[in-house]
Amino acid sequence: MSGLDCCEECGVPKVITSEYEWLTNGDIVQKRDQRNRIILTESENLDPLFEGMEKIIGRPIERIVIDCIRRTYRAYCKLFLPENMEELRANPEFMRAAGESFIKLAIPMGVGRFEFVEMRHEGDETDSYTVTVKEPYSLRMCVACHCGASEAIFGRDMGVEYSEVEPDVYRITTFPQEHPEGLKERMKMAPYDPITGDSQLERCATCWGPRLLSQNKWHLDRGVIMNKSMNRRLVVMGPNQFDPIFKELENELGDTIPQVVVEAQRRFTATGFFSMDEYPNMEEFKAGLAMRGLGNIKELRIKRTGLNMTVDNAVLPLMLVGMMQGIFDAALDVNSLVEWELSEEGHLKIEVKPA
Repeated sequence: MSGLDCCEECGVPKVITSEYEWLTNGDIVQKRDQRNRIILTESENLDPLFEGMEKIIGRPIERIVIDCIRRTYRAYCKLFLPENMEELRANPEFMRAAGESFIKLAIPMGVGRFEFVEMRHEGDETDSYTVTVKEPYSLRMCVACHCGASEAIFGRDMGVEYSEVEPDVYRITTFPQEHPEGLKERMKMAPYDPITGDSQLERCATCWGPRLLSQNKWHLDRGVIMNKSMNRRLVVMGPNQFDPIFKELENELGDTIPQVVVEAQRRFTATGFFSMDEYPNMEEFKAGLAMRGLGNIKELRIKRTGLNMTVDNAVLPLMLVGMMQGIFDAALDVNSLVEWELSEEGHLKIEVKPA
């Protein structure tokens, strides 16, 4: 078991509600640094999204996915390390303890069950850090996150390799490896400054987290979060991991990538994974989106003639566009056309019409 305490009233791990804050603008932010946005979102569509994009563009994107997520997770992990980390790296016991602390931190995030295997830290090119992960929420993203955590701990660039050792159990090893300078410059993250909004979530009286979080079950022995009613897996993660992926793909493959992302998400959603039937009215849909940290819905109208949606502070806008188009297609059994506009402030407008 993880040894993590949960709220006696809502059952949510206390580390979740103590580390993160739900704002009135539909965002979740890290309390240590509110420039870091967080989301709680379904994870079973992540690998299908990447695979769908690869099918559409006809080439693998794993390298770009791992590079982008590795970089953002490295910055996230550094927030939990002491300021005198450079001195502490000379202590092998502290290095292992730092690695195991990140493993413990990952458990309530729903990423899967990481286990320490071995670490070698002599300050040379033979250094390495190996873990296993069982039931990864996304294999590529777990590989990238271990690489990012290793870079934060070792204080240097790391390469990574992985292999399946048992069904749904993977061994991941990192080792010193410099990254291209050009790649570092291109993959910079855009800054984020929270603003106020009108989203008000009912709170748990004990831990003050959103009461809607109690709809989910944390299996801390497995590192898995499941929605109780829909039996879907969720994960807590940073949405800023995705924008650099899409931007880097645009750099390499051209400006059709936004349409590729939307179409890949639409195809998966149209299989019935998401449905408006989960939310009987707009207010509940708005609360559900805000509980996940995906933005603040200002307008939502769905008719047979089309769908119109407006969201402030939209997170993962391309995936949200594809999801709403897929929901419309599945609900009405039609093929549709979609248009969207996204301002620099994150104001997203979506219009879906039957083709």
